[in-house]
Amino acid sequence: MKPVERWVALLAATTILLSGIALAAEKQPGERSVSGVASTHPIGDDTRGEELYKASCVVCHGPQGTGGIGPRLAGNPVLSNEQAFWKTVYDGRHVMPPLRGALTEQQMADIRAWLKTLH
Repeated sequence: MKPVERWVALLAATTILLSGIALAAEKQPGERSVSGVASTHPIGDDTRGEELYKASCVVCHGPQGTGGIGPRLAGNPVLSNEQAFWKTVYDGRHVMPPLRGALTEQQMADIRAWLKTLH
């Protein structure tokens, strides 16, 4: 992919993210992670996550999280590392823009839950 095409795709993805996804969800404080340890992040819903992924991530990460401009997310170890996942989505990485403020914390948790169902 040519650099211009990468920037156009990145711009398109950023536009989608910043256009405000209508699937808002509330965080439920005090929820626990699968390990039983208290988490400061909400537990995601994979059904909502699939729709959110299609609306905001597919441009760079491809259908079913197979990769494209961005890395493959299906089966990616970062999904199992809560600290690394949240740092990446909040702060961005390489060409991925920071998503803090573009998606709610619940929406990001929903996307993560759906991605964890992929192999």
